[in-house]
Amino acid sequence: MAEVEDDPGGPNHQEEEQWEERSLSLLRDSKMDQELSAAKKKKKPASRGKKHKMKAMQRPTVMTETILEFFEEDLRESAIRYLSNYLLEKREEDLDNYHHAGFLMFNSCATMCILLQEIVVFYMRMVPDNLDVRPIKRLANVLTLFQCVAANDETREKFVNSGAPNFLIPLILFDSEIEIFDYARSVALSVIGILCQGREPTILQWAIKSNIVEACHTIIQNGSELNQVIAMHILEAILQDSIGISYVCDPIHNSLLSGLMKTWDDLVTLLAADQETSPRLLFHVIRCYLILCSHDRGYKTVRKSLPDAITNGSFDKMTEEFPVIRALLHQLLLSVGREVEEPFSCEQVLLPLAEGKNIRLQTCARSALSSESTTPICLGSDRVIFLPSTPFG
Repeated sequence: MAEVEDDPGGPNHQEEEQWEERSLSLLRDSKMDQELSAAKKKKKPASRGKKHKMKAMQRPTVMTETILEFFEEDLRESAIRYLSNYLLEKREEDLDNYHHAGFLMFNSCATMCILLQEIVVFYMRMVPDNLDVRPIKRLANVLTLFQCVAANDETREKFVNSGAPNFLIPLILFDSEIEIFDYARSVALSVIGILCQGREPTILQWAIKSNIVEACHTIIQNGSELNQVIAMHILEAILQDSIGISYVCDPIHNSLLSGLMKTWDDLVTLLAADQETSPRLLFHVIRCYLILCSHDRGYKTVRKSLPDAITNGSFDKMTEEFPVIRALLHQLLLSVGREVEEPFSCEQVLLPLAEGKNIRLQTCARSALSSESTTPICLGSDRVIFLPSTPFG
């Protein structure tokens, strides 16, 4: 079996794009993130770089043969790398085979134990002087296989019930200045994001009990831009479910909600000062504010604590460049009763819940506004709540 060698050097620009694709591409709405990032960099969306040519993997039995090589210690590293690279290349064009690989890995004897053993072995290296590029890339390849298991509808909940995702939390929270480890952290975060984005009650309850919200808060405070974006994806998925938003807005967890608001306030202030930093982070922060507005306590908190930079036109230049952010910002301002310069029409939208129900949100229409008025007239409610009606990704 031909091996696909990793470049032992540090990450260059092309490799940075490949890491971003590896961690973001399976998350819902991630296409919008990539487009916002690409537009800001004045280039096309992230390319995949040079694809690995693995024609041998097209043979029907080669995937199972590769998984069996995990049991041979001297073959394990190359087999894991080989399979993870193949899945990265093929997951969009051959989604059925990608999901089949996740099913095989989870249900084949002892395979998950071997992958967890790889993570535990990495734990022993988690001191700054013992980390180098090769074991970090080996870890990232294992996490890429976990993505595959998490993305499969048949294995996702069993994967969570097995306790395996809990092994990722120390990796997410580990403090390291090595750049390549930060990319591996983004893959670990994306596994959690893939698990949570389906908003299945059992998985969300696991996420809450495992302090995933608090872990995401830590990443948003201290993480890189890519990790902050993925953490915001996870928070959005949790907040869009009644279980998650009730947890965050519960008075018992007052410090959590106030801490998130403070962190978002600091982030918005930073983005207002340097608008070249990350339009997609602003996009996600505004979405989180909007989602919180669907909860009574969350609405009151957002209305009371909305950053000045959101309301004083600091982002006018950015919103001109990115209409989707302008639409979200207008929705937020209308939701909290602030004036907007150009009220816009929007259709009634539904906020889906994991239970299969929908919350019908009140909206306002341009026709309900007088030509002189800049304050929205609400239709059927004294509180106007908006969520994006445009499909993102």
